[in-house]
Amino acid sequence: MGKFNFFEFIREQWTELPVPTADVSRKSLVVVGANVGLGNEAAVHLAQLKPKSLLITTRDGVKCEQAKADIETRSGMTGIESWPLELTSFDSVRSFVNNFEAKGCTVDALIANAGVLTRSYAKTSDGYETTLQVNYLSTALLSILMLPHLIKTGTHESASRLVIVSSNVHYIAHTLNGADKWDNIIEKLNDQAYCTSSSVMGDRYPLSKLLEVLFVRELSSRLPTPTMVAVSTVNPGFCHSSLIRNVNPLLKLIFTIQNYLLARPTEMGSRTLVHPAIEPGERERHGHYLSSCNVVEESDYALGAEGKEVSKRLWNETIKILADIDPRVNAIVSEHLV
Repeated sequence: MGKFNFFEFIREQWTELPVPTADVSRKSLVVVGANVGLGNEAAVHLAQLKPKSLLITTRDGVKCEQAKADIETRSGMTGIESWPLELTSFDSVRSFVNNFEAKGCTVDALIANAGVLTRSYAKTSDGYETTLQVNYLSTALLSILMLPHLIKTGTHESASRLVIVSSNVHYIAHTLNGADKWDNIIEKLNDQAYCTSSSVMGDRYPLSKLLEVLFVRELSSRLPTPTMVAVSTVNPGFCHSSLIRNVNPLLKLIFTIQNYLLARPTEMGSRTLVHPAIEPGERERHGHYLSSCNVVEESDYALGAEGKEVSKRLWNETIKILADIDPRVNAIVSEHLV
């Protein structure tokens, strides 16, 4: 295991996944990126189960109202909360958490789903390459800042859940090969001169998914045992989604053909997000990468000696960056992580 296998990929694509049925009537749930695609379908599944509360996020206020109306209509649930959260902005992440705390909200499960796919170098207003910030740094910031709230609702009988949406494309990520020799890994990945290579930017989306896998491994290893928060990454499989909306026309055509031949329905893929967020067995999934709702091995790179060394360095670099963005990060790490 640990390698991408085309025949296994095809088998999984045709696997019927379990429909979520857990009792969430006493649970408060949060879904990031719920206006389209996998996040939207996951939110519909959760709303149909009538949780105590459901909070969804989209990139702006207009999309918030549209997503709220759509999910309430399709699920029959009323009273869904919908807040803006723009992952290209660290300030937006901080504002979301500030609002969450000010309103005294609780969370039993957080599905961190939003992501982008780009193949050209562009920086956010915070100074980071867009995919690196949205798929990794902002997701990590949100996860750390929400950690105390997840810990608060976890119990010895049932841990709360943090689900970060990764992908099986992390198996083919190659940019980190040799990264153990770099002085600073994140600075290198963010360097415009380094990113001019088409090979580097062509690998950026798979790389971001690998970074998420490594982040979850490091975070989960630092949570006390028994953990009050079960953390996992999931592979939703190759699905019909809006992820390709920002790619160039030729690449969009290629993806469209692949979608027609191989893609799972978006609703089927969304079950992989919902399953670890609400179904029993969360502590057995803690710290693991999941595919088709089962624990499987990460990539050979992640499992290898270099991957483990780079993983620890990435954690330290990431926490340093996030602590400079929000002083709560160091306090959370000191109080809640080993």
